[in-house]
Amino acid sequence: MRDVAILLATYNGEQYIKQQLDSLFAQTYQNFRIVIHDDGSEDNTVAIINEYNERYPDRIEIIYGHSSGGAKTNFVYLLNEVEADYYLLCDQDDVWLPDKMERSLKKLHEMEVDNSSKMPLIVFTDMYVTDANLNIIDNSFIRYLGRLPENTAYTQILIDNPAAGTTMCFNRALRDLAVSSKNVAWENVPMHDAWLLEVGAIFGKVDCIDKPLVYYRQTGHNTMGAVTESTSEKVVRNTKDVGSGLIAKKKAFINEARAFAREILRLKDIPEDKLKVLNEFVHIGTKPKLIRMKFYKENNFTRANHNLWMRLWV
Repeated sequence: MRDVAILLATYNGEQYIKQQLDSLFAQTYQNFRIVIHDDGSEDNTVAIINEYNERYPDRIEIIYGHSSGGAKTNFVYLLNEVEADYYLLCDQDDVWLPDKMERSLKKLHEMEVDNSSKMPLIVFTDMYVTDANLNIIDNSFIRYLGRLPENTAYTQILIDNPAAGTTMCFNRALRDLAVSSKNVAWENVPMHDAWLLEVGAIFGKVDCIDKPLVYYRQTGHNTMGAVTESTSEKVVRNTKDVGSGLIAKKKAFINEARAFAREILRLKDIPEDKLKVLNEFVHIGTKPKLIRMKFYKENNFTRANHNLWMRLWV
């Protein structure tokens, strides 16, 4: 029987964590264990976790004693600590639809039929965007962010990651690669979900279930909130930015992506074609504009939006 681990990172989540835990134990697929690491909560989060641990003593494991300092490093810590065959990440504020696990694992198993089980594989889903009371604001978190679920090439993920960690399901091979380098400067990695998806795109296979299987709760306290703006709002913002360093902001964005690529290059055995592109991307800022524009186009550095300014200015 395969070992399926849900990794739940918590911090001051007393208001919503019961709903999330209840949604996990209401899943149509129940062959899983939950491994929880709390990052030093000062509210009743730990007491609630302990309450559920008493109710489900064989299903919940709690890791104490390590303060990581944020959601990204909390999940990275869990990934390093937990051994399993399959992994799912879980945020404390959200609620999973009942068939979220079943559909995610089914998709992953379908990918295994076509590929070696030793190949890194990762699946992500879409989410409903909701208010704090789970009233639906939008039916697609991915599109609400202005991104596209099919943009999963490794060059696209570097600049326009479409996936949220709480929707991800992946195999042991991907996890092992993701934690294989102990020299990663995590402050240069945008989030743990971008890291996992990038590893999958470089070394294995990425797929998307283009259906909302999570209620993503907008609480005002999310580490990564969903935000969007209309075209007119975007024009107004960019017009204002012109006077306060618009081009500098755009360059800063792409420099962050290059810093992310530098950390990816710490991984061993990157395929030669991708290694070449990643190395060029890291240093492309020193090249003339026309060479940069050609490089971005030829190597599929595309976003769902904003491709023009990226190619012209960065």
